[in-house]
Order: sequence, then C-alpha cells, then structure tokens
Amino acid sequence: MSEKTKFVLAEEDMPDAWYNINPDMPVNPAETAWNAVLHPGTQEPVTPEFLSVLFPMRLIGEAVSMDRWVEIPEPVKDVYRLWRPSPLFRARRLEKALDTPAHIYYKYEGVSPVGSHKPNTAVPQAFYASEEGTAGFTTETGAGQWGSALAMACNFF
Repeated sequence: MSEKTKFVLAEEDMPDAWYNINPDMPVNPAETAWNAVLHPGTQEPVTPEFLSVLFPMRLIGEAVSMDRWVEIPEPVKDVYRLWRPSPLFRARRLEKALDTPAHIYYKYEGVSPVGSHKPNTAVPQAFYASEEGTAGFTTETGAGQWGSALAMACNFF
C-alpha cells in the first residue's frame, strides 16, 4: 500500500482566524508603511483616510495591525465553506527527486468556484467593503481570475 499523499481537513477544523505576520517581522510595519506611499498631489506620506477611498478601513487597519491573529468573520467563513477546506498534497516524488528528508506539501486551490486562490482575498475584501456601504467595485484583471473572483465575492455581499 502506498503512503498517503492527499490530506483534507474536516469542515469543522477550518481556521477561525488568519495569521498576521506583522508581529513576527523584525521591523514594525505600522512604523514604516505610511511613509512608504506618497500622496500623488502633495508628495507627503498618505494617511489611512486618503487610502479609504480605495480600501475598506478594516483592511487598512489590518495591514498595520500588530495582532497575531485576525478573526475571520462568520459571513466570510460561510462563503469559504462552499469550496474549503481545499486539499493539501504531499509532494513525495519531489522529495525523492531532491533527496531531502523534508516533507514538502502544496495546497490545491483549483477547487474554488473560479479555479484559483483569488477568492481567498476577494471574499473578505467584498465583505468588508459591503459592511462600510460600498455599492460597487472597479478593478483591473489580467487573465481574468481576479475579476472572476471579485465578481463572485460581490455577488455574495
């Protein structure tokens, strides 16, 4: 019998929070983020209020938050459950080809309705924007995965 390569979490084991890397960074992003982006008219560092015409304030706050865990809102989890948890695969043949004792895993996100990982962020972005009263979105897209993911997410909220 061959060794197991496919792993799927039970739905009840899906995470309740997103991991935020900011607290584990050597430099606090909140201290540098606002100085990195300049207002196109004034050449001064942008403020959260300036960015709020593009992004929900909740997402702006999360971008510089030092909280290690960010709770996933229940409406977002409800949408995620349409395709998640997505399967995790162990790349045993790659491990063998590399002659490594390391275990290498990859996650297959093609099970989402749009066939990519893009809904993982489109869904919460649409949710937070809806919570703040945003009535519509305009976006650019390359191959169409982002546009499809955002259109799907907006349909839910």
